[in-house]
Amino acid sequence: MAVPVPSNEADRVSALHALAVLDTPPETDFDDIVRIASEVCGAPISLVTLVDTERQWFKAKIGDIDVDETPREVAFCAHAIMGRDLMVVPDATADVRFADNPFVASADGIRFYAGAPLLTAGGAALGTLCVVDHSPHRLDLDQMKALRALAKQVTELLELRRLVLDEGLRARPEPRSVDLAYLTEARIRELRDIADARNIAITLGLTDAAPVHADPARLSRALDYVIFGALKLAPAGGRIAVRVVGSPVPTIEVGHAGGSIRPEWQADLAGSRPADEPVPRAVAEVLRAHGVTVVDTSAIVGSPDVRLELRFPAH
Repeated sequence: MAVPVPSNEADRVSALHALAVLDTPPETDFDDIVRIASEVCGAPISLVTLVDTERQWFKAKIGDIDVDETPREVAFCAHAIMGRDLMVVPDATADVRFADNPFVASADGIRFYAGAPLLTAGGAALGTLCVVDHSPHRLDLDQMKALRALAKQVTELLELRRLVLDEGLRARPEPRSVDLAYLTEARIRELRDIADARNIAITLGLTDAAPVHADPARLSRALDYVIFGALKLAPAGGRIAVRVVGSPVPTIEVGHAGGSIRPEWQADLAGSRPADEPVPRAVAEVLRAHGVTVVDTSAIVGSPDVRLELRFPAH
């Protein structure tokens, strides 16, 4: 069967190549997402795939996958990028699109596939976040919601990565008044499906108005990364507490149980050492450009209970 091609294929491939991510080394943030996707969906294999002109390439993978790419003509993800929502194949042997696929034909081949397209703001599907099983499989509603939300996290990571690599962070944020409480609440809303699937409670406390001068798109991505970082570290069944206060300076407080090792973005922003990987380096640069300082307010050194504050300049 011929490989389906999106109507915006030229623009889609151009957007993918502009990210300069193909054939790059593994990065921790993408590896974390496939780990969580596999855990949440109960599937042994998960991948971040990017669909190029003739191949699909894996930016991250977990499970018994010993290759870094496959031809596009046999890629399930080549079909998944044709839509804007999750594509689920409960049993590939019963699906006419895939029954003769060489990755399905073997005794221990692919039986189950679910892929959420990685959509840019312009609507281009770059690839997928997908989960795979060797046995027929189904996802419940919470798992499907979480997979969609995790795919959105992948696209956010790709955009942050692009910012730092093309020196897009050199431009100062536009002086626009933004409600920090609104931005934080929106980020938590985006992450709640992932938290629910991992049985983690996220609470948000709002005290008073917290206006800041910000580039809302960039700052939203950085805040999303910080809160998702807490969600990645918190144990299943745990709790993340976020509070936004407006005085004496606009501040976001984050508390969770995630161990005592500071993440790369925090060490970079605090001036301890530059982040090694592009995404945390971009997050630190975005926060720095907004005049943010980070303060560790953990009560006990070495405790798994983490508390930190992001303090913004007074409006």
